[in-house]
Amino acid sequence: MTTSAAAGPVAFISGGAGNLGRAVTRAFLEAGWRAAVALHHTDVKGALDPLQAEFPGRVQGYLLDLTTWRGAEAAVRQTMEWGGRLDAVAHLMGGWAGGARVAETEVELWERMMDVNLKSAYLLSRASIPRMVEGGGGSLVFVSSRAARTGRSGMGAYAVSKAGLLVLAETIAEEYRAEGVRANAVLPGTIDTPANRAGMPNADHASWTAPEEIASTILFLASPASSAVNGAAVPVYGRS
Repeated sequence: MTTSAAAGPVAFISGGAGNLGRAVTRAFLEAGWRAAVALHHTDVKGALDPLQAEFPGRVQGYLLDLTTWRGAEAAVRQTMEWGGRLDAVAHLMGGWAGGARVAETEVELWERMMDVNLKSAYLLSRASIPRMVEGGGGSLVFVSSRAARTGRSGMGAYAVSKAGLLVLAETIAEEYRAEGVRANAVLPGTIDTPANRAGMPNADHASWTAPEEIASTILFLASPASSAVNGAAVPVYGRS
């Protein structure tokens, strides 16, 4: 097995090169973790370069399709080969689509939301949980959405896929707690990113949640400091 020269616990972060993802990846790195990051072809080219320069040997990127078993299994296997262990998974990747009520929602859109938001989380869990059990335990953190609880009108496919993440976390918590594996979810509202500001220029940006605030919650849930928290759905709505 080829392992990283750096020391410290290892987190696999899906979507770790996006707007929220870079904040989450940085939070883990600053806390002494190593980070294996799943990249997507839509990510900004070189998005991880600054972090790799600042934290040499502690960040590794993989271009993989986590909506397939082959991609999810490869992600975990390559993370283990690089880092030698797997202590946490932070599942950030996802997509949003809305604008239609349930009866007007195209089947293809429904399936796409389930694939990118929920199926990917299941596949990554399926690949990572056995590794965590072998290693004595670990933590999974899923990024759900406020829409999993409220404000679902016009975005049923998205809301259902994000609500599924809550049930997935609860199920894993029940099934694997005796083996030291925990699962929790965070529920952001609107995240204060450049893309959201551009898309909603007249909104009250002051009420949105900064990526760094969400990142600190994800890091806490992934870390041993939250060892008593299992199967929780944690709102991170900010002041909205």
